[in-house]
Amino acid sequence: MRPSLFFSAFEPLHNVPEVCDICDANPPVLRYQFDTYGQKGESKENKGFCCSHCAGKLLDTLQQWDESRRWAQEEYALKADDFDVSDFHHHRVAAFPKNWN
Repeated sequence: MRPSLFFSAFEPLHNVPEVCDICDANPPVLRYQFDTYGQKGESKENKGFCCSHCAGKLLDTLQQWDESRRWAQEEYALKADDFDVSDFHHHRVAAFPKNWN
């Protein structure tokens, strides 16, 4: 399963927080829904309202999550074929310090 990120406009007069749900500083300009999946395929949904700066950060997070997942899959495939993946693992952890898996 692949992660997804959706943005939409919203009616500013209907139950909208005064500040971004992510940074708690700027006024929100978009509604977002960010869906990711755990190792066992369980859905993890995060939604709310965000400012334009945090919308960019969410896009970066989506890209990092997807790329990290691909690197992890490659590492597991090599390990299953009895390759020494210690260098690969070291580089993957350095490139993606946040544990997405």
